[in-house]
Amino acid sequence: VLFFLQKDPDYLKLWLDSFVSSYEQFLDVDFEKMPTRVDDIPPGISLLPDNILQVVRLQLLQCVQKMSDGLEEQQQALSLLLVKFFIILCRNLANVEEIGMCSYINHVITMTTLYIQQLKSKTKEKEVADQTPMEEFVRHALAFCESLYDPYRNWRQRIAGRFLSTVEKNRQKYKPASLTVEFVPFFYQCFQESEHLKESLKCCLLHLFGAIVAGGQRNALQAVSPATMEVLMRVLADCDNWDDRNPEEVSRKAELTLKCLTEVVHILLTSSSDQRQVETSTILENYFKLLNSDHSALPNPRRCRQWESRFIALQIQMLNTITAMLDCTDRPVLQAIFLNSNCFEHLIRLLQNCKVFQGHLDCLAVSTIQALTAVMHKSPAAKEVFKERIGYAHIYEVLKSLGQPSRELLEELMNMAVEGDHMAVGILGISNVQPLLLLIQWLPELESHDLQIFISNWLRRICCINRQSRASCVNANMVIRIIETLNSHSLLHCTCAENLIALLGSLGSQSMGSEELLQLIRLLRTEEPKRAHPYVVPVMRAILAMARKQGMASALQYFNLYHSMAGIAVPSIHKWPGSAFSFNAWLCLDQDRVDLSTTSKSGKRKQLY
Repeated sequence: VLFFLQKDPDYLKLWLDSFVSSYEQFLDVDFEKMPTRVDDIPPGISLLPDNILQVVRLQLLQCVQKMSDGLEEQQQALSLLLVKFFIILCRNLANVEEIGMCSYINHVITMTTLYIQQLKSKTKEKEVADQTPMEEFVRHALAFCESLYDPYRNWRQRIAGRFLSTVEKNRQKYKPASLTVEFVPFFYQCFQESEHLKESLKCCLLHLFGAIVAGGQRNALQAVSPATMEVLMRVLADCDNWDDRNPEEVSRKAELTLKCLTEVVHILLTSSSDQRQVETSTILENYFKLLNSDHSALPNPRRCRQWESRFIALQIQMLNTITAMLDCTDRPVLQAIFLNSNCFEHLIRLLQNCKVFQGHLDCLAVSTIQALTAVMHKSPAAKEVFKERIGYAHIYEVLKSLGQPSRELLEELMNMAVEGDHMAVGILGISNVQPLLLLIQWLPELESHDLQIFISNWLRRICCINRQSRASCVNANMVIRIIETLNSHSLLHCTCAENLIALLGSLGSQSMGSEELLQLIRLLRTEEPKRAHPYVVPVMRAILAMARKQGMASALQYFNLYHSMAGIAVPSIHKWPGSAFSFNAWLCLDQDRVDLSTTSKSGKRKQLY
């Protein structure tokens, strides 16, 4: 058999045809599909004819040498068969390391580079069936690379929405082959002057990059370089210029690029500085620069209504990706990097600049609030930074300048307050009280009475859900903010006003200062002495509710030890008045708030000792 394989190419082709036909089910070259489950596996290299890999290598080398003069149809078919042969062998994961150590991949990349150059040089008139063999080879070549560098198809699973834990990855027995040094130049060159390269092929290239990054940390850190990051940013910037390309393919290209960037950020977080070629802060700097691109510098033909719509759609995708980036195990570290990248200023500037666009403003505002929430999620430091650098008064003015808000935007502010789903009242308490103050202030400006009633009813429930929530609202001076809003009673629906007064009564039973009480009484004054203010009855009920003792007796002043880092610090020993001192306190354990994070396996348990 070996003699015939070496001396007779036709016999080799016949043998390869038979082999590929027997294991054709392993040729799943479509990156968009999950790998098919097959009970059988291809044979190990030791079970193949002796020296078959050497024969195949020589044939592949001959194809490479003849590429410059152009391959005949028979040679094209042979080169494709050889690549299919390698893909099938790599689906037996025990073969991956040995095949990766040989020069096959470099020969395949050389041929793929030449084919892609030819595909890029084709004009629209020549886009006919003669491209099909070249495209087929390129797709199979990229799938061969995936088989080497992501043998367990981690990337395909990620694309399908299944996230592998670190434990699951560590259980993967076989490691990916070492990444060839040819990959980065190949990837960079493929996207140079690629206007005529099909969007579907660009998507395949992005899939391969994502597969390399998801396949293993060692290869990922080699692939994530200044050159590849430049390519991803350039591809992303090109996604707002669709010309006559398929909008769905362009949108998919943007989505894949953003998923690649998310994977890159996550892999960089798990590496040390001496391993990285690019810092996360550099990626974020370029990312925000693109997000806040100055559209006014564009030529007038591109600044059409259709382009605006596409550009805003891209911005919304980029904002949603920020949330995906921050969904990781090292979230506090990444939050600190985002803060150092001045992300708050970039996001607010985005809202300010978007006022020049005509449509989709509300969708952009919703995505921006989601991104802000993600950066501040469970981080007191990030909340303080936002409060100092931007301030909620400023974001209120910016949001108000966009016009009447939609229900979706107001609900997103509610989500920001509870750092989760606002409908989960009873499960989630208040994590950030500032958006609630903003909502109360916005109520008189809302033209929709239905929205006024909806928000005020929700505020009444969430702010009074437990002692912790009431204390947070009182400490944030919500009582004064409610009274200021009630002063605009002509703009408020009566049900909305009653909800606010009921909320005021509940908060007042927790704590009510003399100045706040004075402001409340002044609220009831009318210009006509003989005419009673419409709020008299509900306000009197609220005052009675404050005076009435509800529930068990409890202290009005106490230490709040809810936060995971909260505690009581005692004076250092040398400041003690004697040889020791005692500290006595009642302990109150609220059980009416369940924190989902602390009930998970990785959650922390409070200890009393």
